[in-house]
Amino acid sequence: MRSSQLLRLITVNIGIAYSFAVSYPRDDSFYGQNRAAYFQDNDSAGNSLVALQISEYDGTLSNPVKISTGGKGLAGLVAVSQDSVVVDGNYIFTINAGDNTFSLFIIDGRDPTHPKLVGNALPTLGQTPVSVTYSDKLKTACALNSGSTAGITCFKISTHGPTPQGGLRFIPQTELNDSSAPPPGPLVLSADISFNPTSTALFATVRSNGALPGLLYTYPISPSGQISVTPIVTSLPSLPFLFSLNFLDNNPSHLFVTNPHQFSPGAAFLNIEYPSLKASVEKIITIPGQIASCWVAYAPQLDAVYIIDAARPNVVTISPETGEVTGQTSFPANNLVESGGADARVDRNWLYILSDDQMDPKVIIMEVGPEQVPTTVQEFDIFQQVGTIPGLMGMAIYPTEY
Repeated sequence: MRSSQLLRLITVNIGIAYSFAVSYPRDDSFYGQNRAAYFQDNDSAGNSLVALQISEYDGTLSNPVKISTGGKGLAGLVAVSQDSVVVDGNYIFTINAGDNTFSLFIIDGRDPTHPKLVGNALPTLGQTPVSVTYSDKLKTACALNSGSTAGITCFKISTHGPTPQGGLRFIPQTELNDSSAPPPGPLVLSADISFNPTSTALFATVRSNGALPGLLYTYPISPSGQISVTPIVTSLPSLPFLFSLNFLDNNPSHLFVTNPHQFSPGAAFLNIEYPSLKASVEKIITIPGQIASCWVAYAPQLDAVYIIDAARPNVVTISPETGEVTGQTSFPANNLVESGGADARVDRNWLYILSDDQMDPKVIIMEVGPEQVPTTVQEFDIFQQVGTIPGLMGMAIYPTEY
């Protein structure tokens, strides 16, 4: 072999080795994506979606952008529901509690902090919508109303905008145990809505006034995709303050719920039978020291469920399989007021907690992981970075892949 050929061969091999050295262990599914977090400001003068850029390397937030939802918020409506802002694929879904409407956005993956409102905000046909869910299989989103006209309204979803599908699936006030529109705050009595992972049923939680059982509303979905207008109602006496709905491990039978009341254990596993859709309490889970264990952030990649209290700055980690408490820690909060979280989500190895302290609102970012105590890495100051927020609400992440 000539010396020049040998030199070229050595050069090529060194180049290949160097290329592998600098790229390993980078994984395109973990890095290299534009990421964003979203919540709403709940302004009664005009609701806005607030988008925040997420660092692909350390999970920190920056560069906030406000985008009108086309509807009105309800200032002071804090800590009332989970899933008031939902990301699925390249869609964002929000509800506007101040004028009883539903909004759809489309995300450009190249610039996720500037989502575009599609069409107009549409009526939810009820009062005080608090939660929304989406089925990609059915191309359908459904909003849960919790006011004096309570119930569920669904919309067919496309890139052209939402289209109403049928009327209001009414929830009688006799079952809400209240005959008037609920005031802003935690007394709103229907709290969360979710399709199961197979899109064969739609679920909604309904809390009582504390003296009566909580209710789980379940709407069967036909093989052709028709959502029943007649619910199967399950009474759950041990869960009067039924709140957050969370299907774990894509298992339609494994439903994790919270029950945020200081005299309650705090959470439970429910078993859903098919095809009857009967629900039963499988296991009651005691959350140590809980006052209002509302928010659930499920991280299957970390084999963990994080539960955030709305009344104290506390994060409890449990096993999604057994419900065993595996850790507990606190996050930074204003010591002058009693405050906790107002929603939460996990993205990769970071937990995003929306503070419910209206005097000093922040997004708390904590690094989390297997056998790791959650550690605060950033306190994103909303007043300083975004401006006055009348009533922040909801937390969602793009992209939704873990």
